[in-house]
Amino acid sequence: MHPRSPKRLALLGFAAAALIIPISVAHAQPATPAPAAVTHPIPQSLRNEHAEDLEQLELLSKRPGKVGEIAREAVVLFKRHAATEAEFIMPPLTLLPVLADGKVTPDMAWAVAMSDRVRAEREQIFQQHAEVTEVLNKLVEAAETAKDQDAKEFAEAAAGDAMNDVEILEPAVLVIGDYIRMKLAAGH
Repeated sequence: MHPRSPKRLALLGFAAAALIIPISVAHAQPATPAPAAVTHPIPQSLRNEHAEDLEQLELLSKRPGKVGEIAREAVVLFKRHAATEAEFIMPPLTLLPVLADGKVTPDMAWAVAMSDRVRAEREQIFQQHAEVTEVLNKLVEAAETAKDQDAKEFAEAAAGDAMNDVEILEPAVLVIGDYIRMKLAAGH
């Protein structure tokens, strides 16, 4: 891939755009302990993808020089973002096959709450994606300098996956929540 390819420029633009979006983080602590959160699974394909990406990043983090240094930084950011996705972004996606069959039941209401959280935290989620993409772009540059084709190809593909999350997966979660809310309100 040429260093100034449209894909690479898009990835760099994505990271740059994130820098101009302000971050608003609430620092308030609840007065009473919150009840234990109920966890929901994420789609197996996404769970496998996360595991493979983390495994590859951890392997790259053991390499000497800038590639290893930047990969170690990427591991930290990736783990943080993967935890966010597993907590409330990706679980509603498990409902897609059932929703595609036209089935909505009251026990799916948990997905509405998660979708609402995605909507409320879109700015912070975007910022996490931008940070991950930015470090992956740095990894591409370090890999090019080190002539490490494997690291370069991985970083480019992983940055593309981050864009997929922003462009497809997270909007799908919002649609899932809105659809379930509408169907439940209509008594379906």
